[in-house]
Amino acid sequence: MEYKVLISLGSNKGIREKNIEKAIVLIQKDLGEILAVSSIYETPSWGYDDNPYLNNAICLVTELSPLEMMNALLEIELQLGRKRTEIQNYQARTIDLDIVLIEGVIVDHPKLQVPHPRMNLRKFVLQPLTDIAPDWIHETEQVSVSDLLLKCKDEAEIKYYGKIPLQGR
Repeated sequence: MEYKVLISLGSNKGIREKNIEKAIVLIQKDLGEILAVSSIYETPSWGYDDNPYLNNAICLVTELSPLEMMNALLEIELQLGRKRTEIQNYQARTIDLDIVLIEGVIVDHPKLQVPHPRMNLRKFVLQPLTDIAPDWIHETEQVSVSDLLLKCKDEAEIKYYGKIPLQGR
């Protein structure tokens, strides 16, 4: 089976733009074909004070199951220096990769929830998604991604940062 997926990427530690670029290259190598890459936005840290984040999103087609996809993304995070702790609080990270939406699929598993349960609260997720999939209908809310952005009450400033210069694509 083939899945069409929206993945959110973020980095606020190290060379942020390079971390995102490397993650995208590894995702393309290990998970499947990338159909679209959003612009990058700079946003304040969410839930704690630290360096600002760079955030973007990609649309991917993959034959991996949702849990296989999640495990592959966790492995990429590890390769790029992310150290997860037992306590999953908000902290600085070299890379953060989240499966946000899978077309026509809802996942309610202890290790993975799709649609991402907090995506509606975060402009730093919704703005990049709107760049590449504005008309994608949220599988449980039955509202487009662009409408979710319009309704989002997050007041954090989102600054356009630029495009990702991907090599070998």
